[in-house]
Amino acid sequence: MAEIENIEEVSEEKSGDTKLKIIEFGVYGTTALVFLIIAYFLVNSFYPKIYKFQNLEKIDKNVNPVDQPEAEYDLLMLKTVVNPKGSGANRFLMVEVAINPLSDFSSEFEKMNPKLTSLMGEYFASKTVEELSEVKNRELFKKELAQQINEYTKAPTGNNLVYELYFVQFIMQ
Repeated sequence: MAEIENIEEVSEEKSGDTKLKIIEFGVYGTTALVFLIIAYFLVNSFYPKIYKFQNLEKIDKNVNPVDQPEAEYDLLMLKTVVNPKGSGANRFLMVEVAINPLSDFSSEFEKMNPKLTSLMGEYFASKTVEELSEVKNRELFKKELAQQINEYTKAPTGNNLVYELYFVQFIMQ
């Protein structure tokens, strides 16, 4: 009989130890979970500021700042109709471009308008129907055309004309 009582006491002690271990594990797990949640919110709230601070480029005083407009000026419009390269005059492209200028260029623009229109026509006439049909090429067209216009206008005016260039119409038939 004494052995049975002994076994019952041992089993009660083991069950008490098991309950204590489960409670202890729960406390540690809950504490770890709370710390993880706090860490998540801290990182989530501070990381964008830290990332922005670390990735800011250091300003070099020897480099000229990027050209930006001095103020808002009226858009300058160019329009042309051309036959694309290799189309055999069976296809045509009508393009209207709006130029957002870097400076007030309206008086010089009127004088240069025929040459700039011709320049734009020659640029698009040198492109094939396949190149003009691809929508993804339009950003490249904007960059190249802006570069050509800037090269032409830089000589007489001494600075770039184009800040941004927009296709108002881009119709191919």
